[in-house]
Amino acid sequence: MNYYSQEANLKFMSVSQIKKFIGCPAKHGCEAEAVAELYGDYAPPASDALTFGSYIDVQLTGTDEEKVEFVGAHPEMFKKNGELYAKYDRANDMIARVQVDADRGGVFLKYLEGEKQKVYTGEIGGFEFKARLDALGANWICDLKTTESITKKYYANGWYNFIDYWGYTLQGAVYQELVFQNTGRRLPFYIAAVSKEVEPDLGVFHIPQDALDRALSELTPEVLSRIDALKKRELEPERCERCGFCKVTKVIERPVNYLEIGE
Repeated sequence: MNYYSQEANLKFMSVSQIKKFIGCPAKHGCEAEAVAELYGDYAPPASDALTFGSYIDVQLTGTDEEKVEFVGAHPEMFKKNGELYAKYDRANDMIARVQVDADRGGVFLKYLEGEKQKVYTGEIGGFEFKARLDALGANWICDLKTTESITKKYYANGWYNFIDYWGYTLQGAVYQELVFQNTGRRLPFYIAAVSKEVEPDLGVFHIPQDALDRALSELTPEVLSRIDALKKRELEPERCERCGFCKVTKVIERPVNYLEIGE
């Protein structure tokens, strides 16, 4: 079963799927969009940022075969001579910055050593989950991230660092739990992040166990049961009226007071 297939996404839950349903500070969730995407009724526009991050991910953690497959799957990134188009050039600058850290004795790449891109499955709250890990080291789990900045604070009804803003703590909690169920070892979780700035910044960040425990506790039976019922189309999904799917499918039924805009 392909990890990214519809069959796998219907059978298993994952962190990315959970965030599509319930959201995170960086992006609101939408049940209607998540269900439509799951069943192939809607395909969100391709994201340059996602493609950009995937390229760096495969270059630093992928196999030679995966690197070749990536080039074939993303012709929009590459010229005929195999070089990146200008808007993606910074990706190579970021990779070079990571290599400089290694050449100077830094530990960034060391945290990405170990078993790469292995899929783990297990059960959380009575439901099947899947996860594909960037790196499972001898005594740690590490996920590679690209981000606008590793120091910037983001506002969304409160101030967040980039890890909490994008919901990476929940990702770490699920990864840790699935590895524990399969190996009997509860390993610490780290984020290895490199920024997209003109002068790329980088860092390795440990997420404390109490933060992982709190994130995992948010996957309550009520939350998971509702998502499961939505996936099975046993419930009518709620619309957010802000996402791409809601924009292209909405029907104007009445005028709205302009003071309600954005509510």
